[in-house]
Amino acid sequence: MTSLSDLDVSRETIQKFEIYFELLKEWNKAVPLVQEKTLDDFIRRHVIDSLQIIPLLRNQKESSIIDLGTGAGFPGLVLALYGFKNITLVDSNRKKTLFLSEVARKTSTKVTIENERAENLTLKYDFVLSRACTSLSNLLSLMKNVSRETTTGIFHKGEKSVQEIKEAKDLWDFDYELIPSIIDQRGKIVVVRNVSKKYG
Repeated sequence: MTSLSDLDVSRETIQKFEIYFELLKEWNKAVPLVQEKTLDDFIRRHVIDSLQIIPLLRNQKESSIIDLGTGAGFPGLVLALYGFKNITLVDSNRKKTLFLSEVARKTSTKVTIENERAENLTLKYDFVLSRACTSLSNLLSLMKNVSRETTTGIFHKGEKSVQEIKEAKDLWDFDYELIPSIIDQRGKIVVVRNVSKKYG
């Protein structure tokens, strides 16, 4: 099984993940950030699940990255803690963005946090991320708002990923790659490029 040492995570970064975990446990009592049962497996279910996309980001830590519907900060905040320099976390839930701000403050992590609906955003990014936020078709619509021609979408999806791709193809033209998750055999990472809307 993949561990943090396998992913070349430094001791300093592990300490930041420990702070993150303690804050998540505390805040989760009042704000529904993650399912309570997943806290027992925080590193694998949330941290390693987030970090597994680093090769897809080509380890370009200066790239502009946006995480749509970030919730408790997966995968975007985990990547910021790991060392990615130009990440924007977006969530329309004010309490969730306050939690993200507290983690960033306590870990001295530079990250941009937007309490905003994703469809209202206009800046363009190199990579668009999302984990368990909404359907692939909806994600592609949101992705178009914040994409330039070379932008890549990287989306954590579950066992219905193939069905979601099929449904999205009714509305969108796009190239995609399906990559197995390293933590869940039912899960997939859907990598999307060259997105355009179908008309007619």
